[in-house]
Amino acid sequence: MPLLTSACRRAKTGETVARPLRFHSFNDEKRRYQSSVTFSGFLNALDGVASGEERIIFLTTNHLDRLDPALIRPGRVDLATLIDDAVPEQARTLFTNFYCNGPAEDGASDDQVELEGRQVEEVVSDGIKDGRRISMAALQGTFIRHEAKDAVASTRELLGARQ
Repeated sequence: MPLLTSACRRAKTGETVARPLRFHSFNDEKRRYQSSVTFSGFLNALDGVASGEERIIFLTTNHLDRLDPALIRPGRVDLATLIDDAVPEQARTLFTNFYCNGPAEDGASDDQVELEGRQVEEVVSDGIKDGRRISMAALQGTFIRHEAKDAVASTRELLGARQ
């Protein structure tokens, strides 16, 4: 880690030095990857002199409390929104939007899709009552892989497997 030790030595002389970001492999703790992007460089890319105007940048994290306050200060992050697991109404809406008004490859009418959407809503509601959760991404993946008639059972299986 010569970069880290030389950066510390320069910091003792009073020179301002940006610290490098470090990324660690989840699979192998012995092998480590060090990025050449510094935290200061990353912040400058977000909103520094050379950054572009009229942009929307999405930052996602599972650990908001671990982020550096400089990264999420007001003016840099204008809106923070929790994207949580699916609630039953969202599951039904996703199902009906996904399968209604599309080419009915499996012959399902919009009325049938509405009925199956209410069944998906009930399945998710029952799962929540049992302490199980499902993300909108998991639901979408299930709907992509299955036709409407099979998606209710697949959603039930998915929630059962996530205990």
